Amino acid sequence: MNRLPDHLWPAPVTVELPATADVDAVERELARHAQADDHQCWGYFPSLAGRPGIHTDLPACRQFAGTLPEIMAAGTRYQFNFVRLSLRCQSTQAAYHLDTDAATALTGDPATIGQRLVGRILLNLSSTQERSLCYLDVRPAAAALAREGSYVRLTSMALAAGHAARARIPPRSGTLAHGVSFLANQVLHSGVDGPQGHFVAAYGYDHCVPTGSVARVPGRLASRLR
Repeated sequence: MNRLPDHLWPAPVTVELPATADVDAVERELARHAQADDHQCWGYFPSLAGRPGIHTDLPACRQFAGTLPEIMAAGTRYQFNFVRLSLRCQSTQAAYHLDTDAATALTGDPATIGQRLVGRILLNLSSTQERSLCYLDVRPAAAALAREGSYVRLTSMALAAGHAARARIPPRSGTLAHGVSFLANQVLHSGVDGPQGHFVAAYGYDHCVPTGSVARVPGRLASRLR
């Protein structure tokens, strides 16, 4: 069977956020920068601090990350990774991929993707629009994947026919945020924007898995990266 086992299906989560004013401040701060960006998109990625072109002097975002540095879900601890806002739709088509790390999703080592568990909680911080996480109900080891630097993607959308699924994440209600949790290096997935873009926060973990563990990604996955 090449379908995802039930325990890998994205699961809904709800999180109580800091004061609404804190979230609103993050939205205003990112929107101000996004308005001046060619792609009308801006984010706070603390793990990339110091890299060329990365702007981390975002006080409201830093405050938010400091106030809610981690989330506990199903007995698992997820650390703050990033928050991002787009003022317009960036993509209406799913671009299925695997996260190679938790920090940014695309700065990890693809060579060790089968030796780690990259957990992700994706929260919808928008109070006005739904967010969708599209994913494939198929094991990555059964798919043809391409490696572009640290980005691991599906090579052909033909596989999506008959296997595509969608997790809909409702808008935030006050301080109650909705999201999904999943293993981002074991589930081929893609965020899809609504007409007005998105406003999301990501939390995660990146754990090495001992050799022989039943939780390890099948070894065939690495061999299918091209």
